Amino acid sequence: MKIPVIILSGFLGSGKTTLLLSLLKESKRRGLNPGVVMNELGKKDVDGYILQENTGTSVEKLLDGCVCCSRKEELPRSLAALLARRPDIIYIELTGVADPDEIAKSLLEMPLADRLKLHFTITLLDAENALDYNSRFSADKQLVRTLRKQLTVADLIIVNKSDLVEPETLWKIEKMVYKQNSESEIVFTHYSQINLAPLLAGIAARELRRPAPQRGPGTINGTSLKRTSPGYGGSATAVQEPESGPSTSYSQVAAVTLTVPQGGNGSIRREQLELFFREWGDSLLRAKGHVQLAEQDSVQLVQYAGHRTTWEASRYPGQPYIVCIGLNLDERAVSRRWAALFS
Repeated sequence: MKIPVIILSGFLGSGKTTLLLSLLKESKRRGLNPGVVMNELGKKDVDGYILQENTGTSVEKLLDGCVCCSRKEELPRSLAALLARRPDIIYIELTGVADPDEIAKSLLEMPLADRLKLHFTITLLDAENALDYNSRFSADKQLVRTLRKQLTVADLIIVNKSDLVEPETLWKIEKMVYKQNSESEIVFTHYSQINLAPLLAGIAARELRRPAPQRGPGTINGTSLKRTSPGYGGSATAVQEPESGPSTSYSQVAAVTLTVPQGGNGSIRREQLELFFREWGDSLLRAKGHVQLAEQDSVQLVQYAGHRTTWEASRYPGQPYIVCIGLNLDERAVSRRWAALFS
């Protein structure tokens, strides 16, 4: 039988990796053997290491580009490597600027079509910033088109960080989403916490595998879904005919990978790094990496999104680094400023 594939889509910092962590833990709790393809724009792997550290899952990593355009030819090889490990389910986490429709089409091409089937496409939104995307990125028509496509092709749309905004904002987001997709389920949540059971229903370990129930309109794997208001925990949205578009999903977004400069002591103060992130204003969309803080013994995983910085202890064994992803970021200026932190 064909292996089900779940695609995780959504803009930078929306909570895809947090959701994937939950899905992996739930998959293993059910006795499933999951496989993961992780795509990152930067040259250094951040999210893949997080998954391996927390779940022990083997991850196929596609770095330094977007799997729906510049890294598209590498996807079949990564999926073939996963299939050799005999997974029961495969998760593909896309970069925040990827078009999930391009990945879905890849699954229909031979030889993948004989071995894989698209089970769900899930798109996450950041409730704090979702309404501003069109105006903030208006100069990058390719990116705006991609963000809309992330909504139109989704079977499930998760509005994450909904606890950080007012109910009126959630209503506006629901209206915005409904314009793009009027049939799929929409769920309002925080920390990417949702009921995972409908997503994994019908998926069994290889030795127990049997035909899964057919999906119908307005269902998740045969379980009926009803559209409700944010006040009742969510739901709304769906699939329109995708627009034709360019071969790349963005044009002005770029990643800058920063490592400790030669001669630097390798450590940095927390307030220095947080100020460094804020320095670039709206141009810096996302930053993440592993750093050694002067005031901490352990390596710290740092993540910056939506003008918020979070920290947690990590066992990362390599050299410290940060990946900065931004809109029209001046790579030379960012690199110079970074180096000055260690002088």
